[in-house]
Amino acid sequence: MATGQKIRTLDNSFYRANEERKKQNDYQKKVKRIRKIRFKIIILIFCIVVIFFGYQILNTKILTANLNRQINTSQKKLDDVKIQQSDLKEKVKQLNDKNYLEKIIREKYYYSKDGETIYSLPIK
Repeated sequence: MATGQKIRTLDNSFYRANEERKKQNDYQKKVKRIRKIRFKIIILIFCIVVIFFGYQILNTKILTANLNRQINTSQKKLDDVKIQQSDLKEKVKQLNDKNYLEKIIREKYYYSKDGETIYSLPIK
């Protein structure tokens, strides 16, 4: 073998078809790789969007639960205040009644009418 020989490629239809097939395969591999990368990016973006909206929904549910708890607590307080208000209105109504007022004054302050004697008995 001679040291200075060059290798020549044949320029025939088989060689050209083979080169064209290699180019097509390389192009298809490149397209496939680009599609894989694009698919992964789309999946990543989708996951980020799902996580973001999932967090928002979860945060909203927690906030709603806290607000409902506060509403229930406030409603109970309101009911208690309404009951207390109705009791106080009843008390005012009774204090405006002359007979009830006399009864309270007699019991609490031992007030008596002229000629009455008050006896204090021990409570058992």
